[in-house]
Order: sequence, then C-alpha cells, then structure tokens
Amino acid sequence: MKELKMYEQSAGAEPRMLNVAVGPHYRVGSGLAEIYQRWVIALIPAIAASLYYFGSDALRVFGLSVSFAVAIDFMAEKLAPSRDLTSNWSSVSLALLLAFMLPVNAPWWLILIGCFFMVVVGKKFFGGVGSYPAQPAVLTVAMLQLSWPHRMDYTAALSSMDWTTSMVEPLRLLKSIGASAESQYHIWDLLIGQQVSGTACGMVIFILIGGIFLLAMREIQWQLPAGFIISLLATAYLLRTLNPEAIASPLFYLLSGGTLFMGFFLVSDHTTSPVNKVPMFLYGMIAGILLMLIRGYSKHVDGIVFAVLLANLCSPLLDMIKPKVKGANNE
Repeated sequence: MKELKMYEQSAGAEPRMLNVAVGPHYRVGSGLAEIYQRWVIALIPAIAASLYYFGSDALRVFGLSVSFAVAIDFMAEKLAPSRDLTSNWSSVSLALLLAFMLPVNAPWWLILIGCFFMVVVGKKFFGGVGSYPAQPAVLTVAMLQLSWPHRMDYTAALSSMDWTTSMVEPLRLLKSIGASAESQYHIWDLLIGQQVSGTACGMVIFILIGGIFLLAMREIQWQLPAGFIISLLATAYLLRTLNPEAIASPLFYLLSGGTLFMGFFLVSDHTTSPVNKVPMFLYGMIAGILLMLIRGYSKHVDGIVFAVLLANLCSPLLDMIKPKVKGANNE
C-alpha cells in the first residue's frame, strides 16, 4: 500500500478516494446489450430449425417482429426518453420470443399490434427493462389469444404441412381423445420439432441447445429450469396416477408444445424472476405445477402464457425469502 501511494505521487496521480455511490457496487463488465445479444444467440438454433421447416413464412414472422419492435421502441424513446434505450437489444430479444409463439401464418397487422402492445404497454409503460411486472412477450400472446383466438390457431396455420406425424397440436388431441393421443406421436418427431406449435416454440432439441448455452454463459441460473422441469414431471406423474385415461406420460408433456421454451426462456426472464437461489427454485416449481394444472383441468390447450403470468405474480413474494447473513452477531 505504501509503495502504491509513492507510485501515485511520483506519477502525478491524484490520491484515490473512497467511492460512496449508491449500490450495487459489484460489476461484472457486461452491459444490457451484451446480455440480450447472448439471448439472441441462444435462440438461433431454434430459429434455424424453423426456417428449415417453414422457409419464407417463418422468415417473414421473425423479420416483421424484430423490425416492428425496434421501430416502435425507437419512436417511443424519441417521444418519451428513458433509461431503457433502444440500443440495449431488449426489443430484439422480446420480438424473437414473441415470434416463437406466433403462428407461422400470422398476418402483418397481428404482428404489428402485438409488437406495439409488447413494447409500449408491456415494457415501456412500466419503466423498461428491470421494471415490468409481467413478461412482455407472454403478456402480448395472452392478449392476442383472447382477442383473436382464430388467428392464434396453430393447427389451422400448419394444416398444409406434409408431415408423417399427426397434424394436430399434441396437447389439443390429448384433450380430445385422452391419453391414447400419445401413441399418435413419435418421441423423435417431438424432439426435432415436427409437431404442430408456434413458429419455433416447439423446436424442442434446438431450444434445449439454446438453454444449455445460456446456462454455460451464466445468463440464467440452473435453479429456474431445474425447479420447473422437476415440478412439471412430478405433477404430471401424480395426475397420471390419479387419472391414467385422460393424462399422458410426464415425458409427453415435457416434449409437447412450448414446455422447454417456457422453462429456459420465459420463466428465466431476468426482470420477472426472483434474484436469490431458493426463491428461483421455488418460482420454477410454481410455474411447472401451474402449467400442469392448466393443461390437465382447464379448457386451454397449452397454457404456458397463463402459467408464466401467474408465476410472475408470485415473484415479489418469493423475493422476500432472503438468505441468512453469515458472520453477523445475531442477538
């Protein structure tokens, strides 16, 4: 310390001062733009698979979603400047998440309305990244499903596809004919994304690759997807035990629809998920249980958007569970 002080004096540097700025003080060197760029990279495998299956139709949905979202974010920033800058890439990431859950034949006006609602109402209205109480892309899909259910019909959107698998949403067929619907789908087809779903939310193995990338880059914590998957499988097993004629196997629920997409990309949203490890695991568990209850006992075919929104409501309460302070004198 003495040598450092002498070096500073000899170099003409000013003495170092204690920083008393408002916390947090821990700095990892990553900005918001870099974080959301990694999220975009994680989505690329599923995007590529979607482009392979659906070609220009998928490209149109992705292109319009990103273009509309960025343009609306830029205009909103000009009209009402905030700390949530367009350059932080959050609108690009959210636009891709929205596109994943849209049908491949979504009209341009539906995408435009969805992007406006997502950016202005879901994100900007609450203060931008770090402030919104509900995941904006999920909130938008819920609004679109309630407002234009016929336009959000995945089965109708893919009716012209020539696949060997049944061209009906797995979970929709399950609600129609019961557990026997599971025999209509091969596990491999579900894994590689040959199932009726959104533009890319059903690309299971490719979404898993992206999720592993986020875990490896420490952009998401393992407690979130782990709690979600464990609770979903356990709840599905319990429900199947109680009603084997109507409930399929836990693996079928895991690989159908947007289950893994929800576990790795929706539940793990930085703004809406808890910050501590135990609350993260509990948050994931709540999301998994809610999803299975919605799938098993409601009229909704998949229910991932409603399960995510309900779990979002629990996040502030779970954040009240804090780790004990080690080394403190508890008297």
